[in-house]
Amino acid sequence: MDAVLNIVTGGVAGALVVWLLRNWISERLKQSIAHEYSQKLESYKSDLNCRLQEIAHQNQLHQLRTSLFFDHQRSAFSSLVWKIAEVKQKWIEVAYERDEGVTGPVPYDSYKELQNSYFQHQIFLDCACIAAMELVFKCFQDSFPFDDGSGTLHPRDVRASFDSIEYLQPRVAELFRQKIGVTDSDRAALEMALLGALKLVNSYHFADIELPAKGSLKLTHSDGPSDAVAKGEANLAELILKLREFKAYLRRDGGIFHEAEAQASRYLAILSHHDPE
Repeated sequence: MDAVLNIVTGGVAGALVVWLLRNWISERLKQSIAHEYSQKLESYKSDLNCRLQEIAHQNQLHQLRTSLFFDHQRSAFSSLVWKIAEVKQKWIEVAYERDEGVTGPVPYDSYKELQNSYFQHQIFLDCACIAAMELVFKCFQDSFPFDDGSGTLHPRDVRASFDSIEYLQPRVAELFRQKIGVTDSDRAALEMALLGALKLVNSYHFADIELPAKGSLKLTHSDGPSDAVAKGEANLAELILKLREFKAYLRRDGGIFHEAEAQASRYLAILSHHDPE
């Protein structure tokens, strides 16, 4: 009986020791794992905080750059609008007759001042703004006499040039207002793109692609700026196709009409947003 008790007691004691040892080992493992996870978590937290601080710093830099960019952009818009008005006013002062309207070209010095201002601010202008300013310059240039190659200067229709500037001036201002969020209408950009695109496809002579434009895209001497815009809008799909054809034609064999190709690309970028197809 004593032997049996000893065996039972020893077995219970051994089982108790094994159970205690197992629990101790389990607890130590839990503590070790918890400590390891705690260290990793702290490391992750530290890395995350560093990353968040870096993102916050980059965001602050981006906001600062954006703020500075828009400040410069607003200044550029204001300067260009003012310069256009100044050139137009100078034109009236030196070449306007009460009974005949403007009788001479835009003053070249004033035109150059506007051009210099544009080059100074060009970096802050997007595609639509560049297209608008190039169209303004084209209309001013259309008032200058031209040389047909014989050395003789021939006058141009300065009144048509002046009418175009009068049409464009408020639309340039409206476009710039839209760019800084004062208005959400893109109508000004569309109208200037239509006018510029029609002028473009009526200005070049390439018989292979039937330019100057014929039919519904042809501009006549009686077509004022608003008439041209209405004609372009009524035939928008055809105008876009003609611009694409013109652009592809200019690109053949490397092309040499880079400025015209760039203008066609800018007009296409604007007009394509309004193409129902």
